[in-house]
Amino acid sequence: MKPLARNDVTGRPIKVGDVVRIIGVPDLSGMSPDCQAESAPVFRHLVGTYKRVEEFDEFGHAWLRFTIRSGPQAGWHSVAIEPCHLRIRVGRH
Repeated sequence: MKPLARNDVTGRPIKVGDVVRIIGVPDLSGMSPDCQAESAPVFRHLVGTYKRVEEFDEFGHAWLRFTIRSGPQAGWHSVAIEPCHLRIRVGRH
């Protein structure tokens, strides 16, 4: 499988360390129902937030690590997300 291009939704290249806005939830249909039930709320929590890209994996997914401070998903999280669900923050670093 060819890795995904490291470009945001507008085509701008994303680098490790860039701050990005999460603009969508990835397709989780390939996951088991239990994994979907655990992952979907975390991804929905992310939509509209800004996170720093920690790394890219061999498939081209951007890895984000963050804390949810309260609620049922409270705790540390680490997710991989396709770059097409991200938009680079422009003008503020």
